[in-house]
Amino acid sequence: MPILGSEMIQAVNPDPLAVRVFLKALDLMGGPRQVIAYRNLTWLPSLLEAAYIIVLAREYERTSSEIAAMLGITEQTVRNVLRSDPAQVKARLEEEVRGQEPRVHVAGALAKWAYEEIKAGRDKVSFLD
Repeated sequence: MPILGSEMIQAVNPDPLAVRVFLKALDLMGGPRQVIAYRNLTWLPSLLEAAYIIVLAREYERTSSEIAAMLGITEQTVRNVLRSDPAQVKARLEEEVRGQEPRVHVAGALAKWAYEEIKAGRDKVSFLD
């Protein structure tokens, strides 16, 4: 199965926007210092993965199976991210990061929320200033 560095993903180059989505998601969570304070977060790789999934699906109109092949993950993971609900994660973020390890769909919802913010022109990442 091809992975991130393959010719397939190089043809679309989602890296710049996926990293912007990742950074905006960190910003929405309160910035890097807040993320450090949560200490139990073990899902930051899932957040970056979700950022790629959202960008590949929305910007490049790739299917779940294409995205799974590009990233070397399962189609079910891709579908979970694409079905995630940003409204729910906004309400549950504080509770989730303090009480239990969030599932991948929470990372997906954060990535969706960040992507929507960027597309709406609210792409400033406060901790980069």
